[in-house]
Amino acid sequence: MKKFIFVVNAIELIARLLAGESIEGKLYIDKDTQVLTFKAWNRKAPKYTKYRKTGDTDYGGLWKSDRHLLWREKFPLSMGLDRILTAMEADKNQAQKNVVTDYIIESV
Repeated sequence: MKKFIFVVNAIELIARLLAGESIEGKLYIDKDTQVLTFKAWNRKAPKYTKYRKTGDTDYGGLWKSDRHLLWREKFPLSMGLDRILTAMEADKNQAQKNVVTDYIIESV
């Protein structure tokens, strides 16, 4: 038994198939016409923002993307609490200086 499938935007889908792309969509029976219908999803690929390094600190670094500012630190636990807290404060000051320097460079 043969079944016919109604394809929404068939010309665009055939062009995508000829280009070698895969097509995702949904296959359903239309409530009004009772016809088996395929409708492709027009999903856009996610755009990942790339972080670029703007500065270094003693125990981490500072990265910047189009929308975010990322600051990471990594301390060995063998340092002890007092030395870790002191190093965190020093790294915070270095990161703040890097942010100000980067802002000045971009403003010029």
